[in-house]
This record gives sequence, C-alpha cells and structure tokens, in this order.
Amino acid sequence: MTDRGIHATLPDTLFRRLSLAALLLCAGSVQAAPAWDIVGLKLGMTEQETLAAIKAHAPQAKVTMNTLKFTYSDGAKRQETPSFTSGLVARLPNQGQDTEALQVEFSAPPLEQRVISVRRTLSSYANPPALERMVATVTQKYGKPATEQKYGIGMITTELAWAEAGRKTCGKLDKGLLMPPVSQTPESLRWYELQQKNSLAPADVSQCSAVLRAMLKTASGGSSVVTMEFQMTDPGHGVPAMQATAKWLAGLEAEARKSRLNSGDTPKL
Repeated sequence: MTDRGIHATLPDTLFRRLSLAALLLCAGSVQAAPAWDIVGLKLGMTEQETLAAIKAHAPQAKVTMNTLKFTYSDGAKRQETPSFTSGLVARLPNQGQDTEALQVEFSAPPLEQRVISVRRTLSSYANPPALERMVATVTQKYGKPATEQKYGIGMITTELAWAEAGRKTCGKLDKGLLMPPVSQTPESLRWYELQQKNSLAPADVSQCSAVLRAMLKTASGGSSVVTMEFQMTDPGHGVPAMQATAKWLAGLEAEARKSRLNSGDTPKL
C-alpha cells in the first residue's frame, strides 16, 4: 500500500459560510447504514473492515490509501490538523481489456470515521454479459429498483437506482434518483440547505435516504454490457459527520485566533 496526502485549505470566508450552514441545519444523530453491499463493501464500515472486505473480494488488488488534513488561519499563520485517512482506491490487475477498480470514501473527524461512499467500476470486453442477464442479476441481489431509465445515443446506459426504506429521497430528478453528496469537507452541506429551501429535504437532513445506483452501458449497437458502475452514498452518517467537522474546524480557528491575540512581538513604544 502507498499513501497519497491531500491538503484541504479552507479560507476564512469559507469557514464562516460552513459554520453558518452547520448552524442552519438541524444536527442529526448518526443513523444505521442500510444493509446493501458492493462485493462485500458496506456503508458504515470502519477502515479495518473495509480492507478486510477488499482482501476477501480480491486478494491481488493494489490498494492506495489517501490521506487528508485541514488547514485554518489564526489570523496571521496557517495551522494544520493531524492527517487522517480520507479514502482508498483498490485496482485489480487487468485481465486483457477487462478492468475493475473500487473507490471508498471515509467520513472526516471528529466523529468516528466510517464509510460514506463506495464506487465500483468495471469494463468487460472479453466476454460481456447480456443486458437482460445483468438487470436480472442486480435485481436479484438488491430487489426491485425504485427507478429505472435508459438514455444515450449509440452506447446506451441503463440506470437502476434503489432508495433506503423508511427515508425520504432528497433532491429532485425526473426519472432517476439523485446521489446525495457526502465528503470529508463540509461544503456538501450547502446542497442539503438548498434542498431544504426548495422543500426537497427534511429539517433533519441526515434523514435523507441513502441511494444505491447501478449504471450498465452496452456497446454501440449491441445488447451486451461492456462497462458497469455501482455506487452508493450514505447521508445517515455523512451528514452528521460533515456537520461535526464544520463545528470542529470553526472551533479550532476561533481558539487559534484567541491565542494569537496574546502572542507575537510588540515593538518598544
């Protein structure tokens, strides 16, 4: 495994905006993740559980761990938070033209870090499955989809999506389901705030449904699936985590600015 560090620099104006967004949104409690899995990877997993699931699925996969740290200002200098694991990418050895990759995103501190997003992409040119077979396979695994649509010219995409039972699907899309955005930086909270203003999200946006989506693409003029993408995201943990991160970072900056008032060299007057 190798590490790839990432810096997230948050300017002062962004801090104020994020802090305001966190206050505008009702702080929700962390919700249990749905029971879906993508080759054993589940929303809500820890880093150790994620690595174990990847090893069970593909022991030969090359895993790259991504790290992230936030920076903030004390009014004069930039300060840094400790780095943390923000996600990982696992790539399987290519089999001729066939490829497979997994991308997992974890929530940021200070809450316990959990999987908030999973994406799996595959290409299958050597012996692609028929579209009807793939639709039947994913339906057997996940149940009847909440939405199903086709679009494209030449290479046609069949998109199936599932919503979490007992939760409200947030946002609006004519024929499919929007993937609720989750990330390490609290910037995605602005999306939920907009949905609230448009009456497309509940007061507690952590109650927005998780969404699972399968995108099956057939070769131009054909009926066999040559590329596939499976993705799922979890606002139940992602939203409270982003709210907690916004509050944490705003607190760190406020404390740093307060300490700065009592430091620094003053000239003799």
